[in-house]
Amino acid sequence: MEKSSALKIISLLVFITLLLGCSASEDSSSKGNTGTNFVTGKILMVNNEPFSKVALVTDKSVYLLDCPDDMRKALYQNQGRTAKVYYTGYTINDESVKVLKVEKVEISNKD
Repeated sequence: MEKSSALKIISLLVFITLLLGCSASEDSSSKGNTGTNFVTGKILMVNNEPFSKVALVTDKSVYLLDCPDDMRKALYQNQGRTAKVYYTGYTINDESVKVLKVEKVEISNKD
């Protein structure tokens, strides 16, 4: 095989590898995180009634919480307390805020 042909094949393989690597990282970041993760922070309500939403505030971020109604009521009753929120994924809303898909919440008894 000629050197120029080998060089073209190697260049093509490198290009394809880079292309696949970049497209895979784009897909995973745009779909949100998968698996079970957690974040710890203070429970707060944002916006005014009747448009209020449950949020978790950390030192670095504010997260809106997408959770079932019974869980939302429990969080509403525990505003200001620290909670560990387990989530399976997230989306980004129109205001560029992460909205966590909540799986489970552990509310601290120390507050």
